[in-house]
Amino acid sequence: MPKQARNKFPLAAPAILATLLLTFGAVSFAPVFADTVTYGGSATVLSISGLLTSQTFGAASLDSSGGWVSAPMSEVQTSSASAEMLTSSSFGQGQQAESEAATGNLVLLAGTPGEVDLDFAMSQSYATCSGAHGSAQLGSLTVGGQTVAVTGDANQQFSIPGVLDLVMNEQTLSSSGITINALDLTTPDGTQILVDSASSSVSCSSLAGLSAPPGAHLRVTPDNGVTGTPGCIDFTTGGGWITPPAPYTGGKSTFGFNAGYKNGGPDPRGEVEYHDHTSGQFNIHSIDVLYYQCGPFSNTRVFGGDAELNHVSGYCYQIYIQDNGEPGQGNDYFAIWLWSTADNPGIDCSSSASVVNYNAAYANGNYLGGGNIEIHT
Repeated sequence: MPKQARNKFPLAAPAILATLLLTFGAVSFAPVFADTVTYGGSATVLSISGLLTSQTFGAASLDSSGGWVSAPMSEVQTSSASAEMLTSSSFGQGQQAESEAATGNLVLLAGTPGEVDLDFAMSQSYATCSGAHGSAQLGSLTVGGQTVAVTGDANQQFSIPGVLDLVMNEQTLSSSGITINALDLTTPDGTQILVDSASSSVSCSSLAGLSAPPGAHLRVTPDNGVTGTPGCIDFTTGGGWITPPAPYTGGKSTFGFNAGYKNGGPDPRGEVEYHDHTSGQFNIHSIDVLYYQCGPFSNTRVFGGDAELNHVSGYCYQIYIQDNGEPGQGNDYFAIWLWSTADNPGIDCSSSASVVNYNAAYANGNYLGGGNIEIHT
C-alpha cells in the first residue's frame, strides 16, 4: 500500500465498532393506478452561464419512458467555481419520478468580494400523479466573508448590492412537476451559477399513489463490513454527510452514490464518491460495483467492489445503507469500509462474504447529519 495512503487512516475501523439500534414505523398510503405515465427528470451538479459561454457538470437526463440515469462524478475546477461532485441522478418508475444532486466543498467566485463557500449542498425533487414537492439542504454557508443563516425556507434570498444576488432552496413548480436549485447565484455582468439542480415531473392519465416500505428493527455491529444476501434486484441512491459516532470525534465526511440493477440489467452498476475531510482530505472512489445485495432487513442494502484511494487502485470497498423514510437527516444511515488488497492476500472484492473476514484499513459510519438515502424498488 502506498505510504501516502497508509498515513490517511486516523479514523480507522474503531470509528464504527459501537452497536447501533434503529427502530422506525411504517407509513402507508392507499394505492391507486395510472393507465399511462410519462416521466420527466434531470439533475445537474453545477451549471455556469455567461454572456458568451456556458459550462455544465454532472448532468443526467431521464428518458420519457423512465428508468434510472446517473452522471459520472469528479471534481470541478474552473475560474469561477470549484467543487466535489457527490451525486447526480434521476429516476422514473411506476407512478413517481425523483431526481437528486449533491455537492461538497463548494467555492464560487473565489478571491472576489462575492466569494461563496459552502461545505455541503443537496437538492431533491419528487413528482407523482397527485403532486410534486422537493427541497434543498445547505450546510455552513458564507458569502463575501459573511455567515449566512440558512432558514430552510423556499426561495430564501441574500444580496450584496452591486456584487451578487443569491437564492437558496429555489423552488419552481410547474403543472406536472418541480425544479429545485440549492443555490441560484447571479451577478450584475450577467453570470448565473446554479448549484445542485434537480427536476422531476410526471404526467398520468389517472391519479396514482405510492406505498411506503414496511417498518423494521435493525441491530448491527459493523466491525469489518456486513455480509449481504442475493435477491434485491433494485437500486439505491443517496448523498449527504456524516461525522464519526460518539465517543469518536471528527469533522464532516461527504458522500454520494448510486448503485444497483439499472433498468433490469443482469449485473449491478453504479458509482461511489466519498471524502473524509478530517483525515487529511482524502477520497475513496469506486472503480466498479461487483455486488449489490440485500442487507439484514428490508430497508438495508450492501454493495461493494474495487476502489481507488486518492486516485491509487488496490483496494476493496463496501457500503452499507439504511433507508429509514423521510427526512433522511438524522434517520438514514451510511457506513463505508476500505481494505487494502496488498495487505490482505486472498481477499475477494467481488464478495461481501469474503471481505468481512479481513481487517478493514478504514471505516466510518453514522446517521446522516444532512442529506438523504433512498432505496428504489
